[in-house]
Amino acid sequence: YLKQLTSAFTYANDIGYRNWAKYSVKNIIEFRKLSKEIMENSVYLKDRYDKSIIRTIEAYKDGNSIFNTQKVFLMGKGISADDAVGFMMGLVTAGDRHAIIVGGMPNYKFYKDRYMKENPGATEQEAINYAIIKFEKDTKKTQQSSDLQDKDLTQLGNPIMRSFNMFLTSPKQYLRKEFYAIRQIHRKISQWDRMAGKGTIGQNLRTLLTYHVIMPMIFQYVTSGFPG
Repeated sequence: YLKQLTSAFTYANDIGYRNWAKYSVKNIIEFRKLSKEIMENSVYLKDRYDKSIIRTIEAYKDGNSIFNTQKVFLMGKGISADDAVGFMMGLVTAGDRHAIIVGGMPNYKFYKDRYMKENPGATEQEAINYAIIKFEKDTKKTQQSSDLQDKDLTQLGNPIMRSFNMFLTSPKQYLRKEFYAIRQIHRKISQWDRMAGKGTIGQNLRTLLTYHVIMPMIFQYVTSGFPG
């Protein structure tokens, strides 16, 4: 539920809450078609779910670990460590996939429809390719990632430092989004020009509100045990 909530707000911020809600309702009718379309055309998602979740964990381990052994014993049978962790973390992987597909589908459909509207002569595949690129960009900016390019120095340092930063890619990405919004607002105010920088004042204020207020509140509510 936490993953679904956070994905909904982060994806909605990229296209606007009103557009996200509108396309969430419209997509119900063709949910299966769109989810299949996204998975078949997104190289990023194929790579994300074809590789084992053990790669995410290994990024933080030290030299001596259970994951270095060839086999572990599960239910009395010797199986590979990779398969054992994949079995135990199956629900985590499924939850991640569901949150990204459901949360990001309105963005994908929004970009696809906008492209078709702006390019009446374009083919559907061209619209799909455009929408996939935008969808993947939105996903990489805010979702948990095991890719080296999405980690900072504290997540790539010594084992002790890495252990304190396990699964913190998303919060660090949220902080970067805050800084980005603050910089754009500062440019507009310092130059006294609402066209300076990127995005409108409203869009940047929405980003700041989403990542500085709404997202921390969701995490706090869940970790407090859903009070009320």
